[in-house]
Parts: sequence; C-alpha cells; structure tokens
Amino acid sequence: MKARIVPAGSKWNNFHTHTYRCRHAEGDIEDFAKRAAELNMDIIGFSEHAYLPGDENPFHLSLSEVPEYTEACRAADGQYGGVKVLCGVECDYDPSDEAFFREFYLDKMGMDYLVGSVHELKDGRDILDCFSNRHFGLEELKIYTGLYIKLIESRLFTFCAHPDLFGRPIEIGADPSGWDANAESAAKEIIEAAAANSSVLEINVSGAWKTATKGYPAIIYPRREFWEIASDYDIPVILNTDAHSLERLDAFADYGMDLIREYGLRRVELGCDRL
Repeated sequence: MKARIVPAGSKWNNFHTHTYRCRHAEGDIEDFAKRAAELNMDIIGFSEHAYLPGDENPFHLSLSEVPEYTEACRAADGQYGGVKVLCGVECDYDPSDEAFFREFYLDKMGMDYLVGSVHELKDGRDILDCFSNRHFGLEELKIYTGLYIKLIESRLFTFCAHPDLFGRPIEIGADPSGWDANAESAAKEIIEAAAANSSVLEINVSGAWKTATKGYPAIIYPRREFWEIASDYDIPVILNTDAHSLERLDAFADYGMDLIREYGLRRVELGCDRL
C-alpha cells in the first residue's frame, strides 16, 4: 500500500534513512526500527539510493539487493514497538529515468514511496557530483535548478529531497556566505515550481549534523535563506535527518523544528493504510 501525505501530528517521524547497503552508512533495517521505537516514533521510512540499469555508482543499490532490501523492510514492519516500516528509494533524478523509476520501483517492486533528489548534474555533460569539493559556478547552478524543476514537475516523487543543496559551497570556504543573488533566484524558481505542482519539499538537517561534526563555519544546509523565501508560499515541508547511522536518526531534528516554527512552515509526514 502506497504512502500518502498526511498532516503532521504531535510526534515526529523520519522518512529519509539509509542502511549499510549504501556503503557509506551503518546499521540495518532492524536496528533502525528498534531505535525508532526507543525514540517513540510511530513510523520510519527507508530510502536507499535507487539502482538504475548501467549505473556504476557504488553508493546505489545493486539489482540483486533490491528484492532483499524490500523484503527486509516488510519483515520489520510492526515488529518493534509497533513501529510501521515504509520502504522507499531515493532516486537521483534524470528525465530519461522517470519510466524506470515508475515501472520498476512502484509497479513491480511495490515501493511505498519515491524520494527525488539531485546529487549529480548529468544534463548532457560529464557528471558533476554535487558533493564534490568545488564551488557551484553559474553554469552548474543553472543545470541544477533546471533538473530540480523537472524533478518537481514530474510529480513522480512523494517528496523532494534537500532542494537547497546548491547552497553548500560555504562548506569549502569558496565564499564567505555561500549565498548571493544567483542563489536567491534559483531558490525562488524551485520554490515557485513546488508551489505550482503542490510538491513537498524536504528540510534535511543532515547538513547541520555535518557542520557540527566537521567544524564548518556555518550550517551548509538547510539554508535559512531558502526557507525564508519558502515562507512566502504555502508549500508543505517534511523534516528528515537523512540518517546514515543510529545516532543520526534524530540528530538535529530540533533544529529543523525550530526552523519550521520560525518561518511558519506547514509540516507534513507520510502515512499509509497498512496496520
């Protein structure tokens, strides 16, 4: 049964979670479900990086891992403190992959939800990893913004992950603020596309965790400038930690909640009919 957007309740639940299968995280589904129960969560959603035919990214699921991953999520559902377990994948977006995501993950594998994200700029050029140690120039920013808007307009994804990732250059000290008129313009384009398509944007506090643990001079994401602009639009937002370890399952969730309250954002979560 597919996940659906529901108004957020008094509890907070996490829907962006990675296990050891992505090869840069720790812990398995059972471990996270147990931890979710300890944190008094009602539901937890997993979102491993999606397999794609011909994809050689070592951080993505392999084809053989997809059925095992799906079955492990189903087996854990409701087994630990009654916590519901949802099974999803995080899809690195390219327009040419839309049909595969829909037909393989939703139709064949019966995934509960898909997460859309842009980690790589593949728009007819060499792949540029958004997490590489370099500053976004205007060309990269234009490609990122265009891809992200196409991601939104596809209406394929239950929520759209870390839309403000393009503000990340502050991490490497390329600019004192990492934000300028070009970044503001990109933010407005993405936010307006989300508003026009009734899309859910993710406040991803993983960047706050990275800042705290790596000693960066300021929060690299979520970017306050982005969400201040979003406050002028009635856009639903979902708060996730992008957990890659048990310790990160609730890390900096309070920071995200403060951001939501400060800018009066409308928080939603995922629900499902499965008991």
